[in-house]
Amino acid sequence: MKNVVFSFILLSLSFVSVSQPSSQYSWKYYTTGNTGILGDYSEVLWIDHEGNPYIAAYTPGWEEGGFSKFIQPNSQWINYSNVEYPVMGSTSDVGSSRISDIAEDSGGILWMATWRGILKFDPSVGGSSLMFWDANNSLHPGGRTLDIDVAPDGSIWAAVFYSTWGEGGLIHFDPTTNTWQYWGYGSTANNWPGLIGFCEQLSVQIKPAGGYTVWIDGAGWNTMIAFDSDTQLFTLLPQNNVAGEVVALPGNDCIDGEGNLWALRYTSPGNSFSLDYRTPEGTWVTPSQPSSVISDIWAFKAFGNHEALITGLNSEVFQFDGSIWQSKGIWRDGAYTYALDIDATGNIWVSGVEGAAKRDVVTGQWQRYRITNSSQIDYFLEDLTIDNDGNVWMTGNGGPGIGGFQKFDGTSWTGFNENTYGLGYPFPFPTDNTEAICYRPSNGSVVINPMFNFLHSWNGSSYNSLNYNHSRSRGLTEDSQSRLWSLGEYSELSYYNDANQTWTSVPFLGIGNGIRKDPERPGTVWACSGYEVLRTDGSYNFSKVVDDFQELDPQSDVLTTAIPAPGGISWVGSNKGLVKLDASNNTYQFFSPSNSAIPGENVTPLAYSPDGILWFTNFSSVDTTRIGLCWFDGTQFGIFPVEPGGLPHAQIPDMEVKEVQDGYELWMSCLSRGIAVLSIITTPVGITQPPITEPDLSIMNYPNPLTGRTTLNFSLMNEGLISLTIYDLNGKVVRDLVNTFCKSGPSNAEWDGCNNLGTRVGSGIYTCRLTEGKYSKSILLIVQ
Repeated sequence: MKNVVFSFILLSLSFVSVSQPSSQYSWKYYTTGNTGILGDYSEVLWIDHEGNPYIAAYTPGWEEGGFSKFIQPNSQWINYSNVEYPVMGSTSDVGSSRISDIAEDSGGILWMATWRGILKFDPSVGGSSLMFWDANNSLHPGGRTLDIDVAPDGSIWAAVFYSTWGEGGLIHFDPTTNTWQYWGYGSTANNWPGLIGFCEQLSVQIKPAGGYTVWIDGAGWNTMIAFDSDTQLFTLLPQNNVAGEVVALPGNDCIDGEGNLWALRYTSPGNSFSLDYRTPEGTWVTPSQPSSVISDIWAFKAFGNHEALITGLNSEVFQFDGSIWQSKGIWRDGAYTYALDIDATGNIWVSGVEGAAKRDVVTGQWQRYRITNSSQIDYFLEDLTIDNDGNVWMTGNGGPGIGGFQKFDGTSWTGFNENTYGLGYPFPFPTDNTEAICYRPSNGSVVINPMFNFLHSWNGSSYNSLNYNHSRSRGLTEDSQSRLWSLGEYSELSYYNDANQTWTSVPFLGIGNGIRKDPERPGTVWACSGYEVLRTDGSYNFSKVVDDFQELDPQSDVLTTAIPAPGGISWVGSNKGLVKLDASNNTYQFFSPSNSAIPGENVTPLAYSPDGILWFTNFSSVDTTRIGLCWFDGTQFGIFPVEPGGLPHAQIPDMEVKEVQDGYELWMSCLSRGIAVLSIITTPVGITQPPITEPDLSIMNYPNPLTGRTTLNFSLMNEGLISLTIYDLNGKVVRDLVNTFCKSGPSNAEWDGCNNLGTRVGSGIYTCRLTEGKYSKSILLIVQ
């Protein structure tokens, strides 16, 4: 395999042998749920001491998300998602990535209420500090944690709401002693009212003489409970509809900078409730009221010297300065605002459905932040291209009416759509999707095909029509003579003359599947349809159709794509195998499961990398247990199966090769899973390169293959929370072996070949994955 530094694990699959690199490679992922603002549903924001917001968001349906820190001076998002940090929760569990509240303790540790438990994070350490507690490793009842607060003694209080996956109640956790207390339905300890089965909000108010009171908004309206740290007793507050009774908390953050508790109190029958505050000494004060939102509060934040922020159904934000309420404008049209905060200079932040926004205290203007201007927006993007500066351009559709294309420079995302809010560029086409995209090295422009809207070029400041006669393009490329080629939808192939802005057609048959530049022959491209593969420069033509391959049936078989290689070679895919087509000698070689070790018969070539490797996918092959990203070095076939932490999906419409120092990256669009990037280190002769995978993780096992038990030996350089999980080749969890805090040095675990239900698994190939924070390492296990 020329200069590629690969270590191989050889697996015997009946008569087929496949290989997979065990080091010198790494995976990265870019999805809506792990870039920028981490999704369009944002329930939490919290501003740190430097004025930078932490914004928690998620993408429903995919259940990816977590929280991001936005470094405003650099316009940089630092992301912590369950994609890179599985300790935050599985993407298979609804709510695992959803965060409802953030609170900071005296040591700067952030405690987060999540829909499935409690998360701890140390900003000074980063992702490796993440720890998670739920019903599996604590007294947490398993329901949806809605609110969290830190008491003066450093203990953690959390309100838990009943959900389909767990019970609700009240949680108290002391990190110094690692002790938990839980009160829920039927509990009577500490005088807890036993009929209260779940809680919605809580706030901790410090008492002047020491100690504190926990104010708890219990199940339903007008069910308030108070806990006194001195007596260690709960009191169910009066519920007699008498003026002055506390009926609810208006939000998650109800303690202002002076220690006052803000709460809703009963006035009189038929009248609105009153938003009052209680001083630490116990005196209730009724300030002026935010009358327009008092009956429908969506988010509330107390701060400063009896100051507050509030918003209601129409997302208009009001600020109370201690005397009067003033409108600060509508941050966006619509309901579902979930969080408010304000920084030291007076800038207001708000989040909810459709992202977050900042109101500048000087200009009074709102700046929106969404996936459309900060993140990778599409799980189903079709096409990629890479410019001379290494920027990756991609098509994208963020939903009905939200789409266009994007640029990623390795740090930040630039959107080209109608919802960039001044942080990107417009997309002035009557469609919400781009189907094809191509960078032109000759003039630095990017050519796009907005769906059904012909071809246009973007020159950095404006769009220009290319006078293309067809509304759709199935593929674009620029040849070595700087001519732009487009593969049309139905029997159409043409190239563009920039001087006179005209197109010249080249005869071609079938529905276009893809087009690529020939790496050697001047002005030449390879185009492929379901019926024909064509090498052409507009005058010279080398063509093969399905009928020319004796292994294929022209009545039922089809070609997929053609990927050119040096020497006049093109690798052509089909539904029956892989063709190595030699245009120079007019010969071909056919690889199928019947005559080779190729892992699958339905083959789609994707790219030919600088080290002489063909990369292809075998999606929709008959044997679905071996679906993945495959490679062929001319001698040996290999596969990266679909697995957690590896290839996310094997249906790959496009792959682009990006050369980097010491190797290259394969950028691939994985349908329903966004973008996956496989980094490969290639080493010049005589130079040893360090592995890409984290060096402090190692794992091995014996025996392998196994018929009974096997011992998994692993080692950590640093202590931390680790997981050891067995997966099948479809990425489904088979057995959770270890999920605990582990000291540095060697450790081991034993797998008896059974799944989580205690049933013996069937024979086949399984993946054992060791994970610590964002780092992981996998080995393959063979069960006989």
